[in-house]
Amino acid sequence: MSRQTAQEISRVASRQVDRIADAAGNALDQAHDAADQALSSVQNGAQHLAERAPGLVDLAIDRVKHLGERGSDIARATSAMAMDKARLAADHTADRIRRDPLKSVLIAVAAGAAVAVIASHMAHRRQSSGGRSNQGR
Repeated sequence: MSRQTAQEISRVASRQVDRIADAAGNALDQAHDAADQALSSVQNGAQHLAERAPGLVDLAIDRVKHLGERGSDIARATSAMAMDKARLAADHTADRIRRDPLKSVLIAVAAGAAVAVIASHMAHRRQSSGGRSNQGR
């Protein structure tokens, strides 16, 4: 296997890990946005209650804000950890490919073959189940 092939495999693996990390980051951003929306909704409800019971509601609003801030902090920390782990995995994968490119290609071929077998099996099952449902009509 040529060095150029090994480098290409390393770049492909690195791009895949980056895509996974981006997807994880996007999912965490969406979770963060949902938490912000929920916090806003709770704050609006608390504001409505504030008009009815001023003393206790101020305390409740402060607690809700604190919980929302903690949730946001946790979401940011989790996102950063996920991105770091994804980058470490990409670096580790690239290092393994550089150390043993032939083995890496064989693993990639085996993984591709496994995916092809699974996809073929699923397609066959769909065709089989489609045929049965048409016969019953």
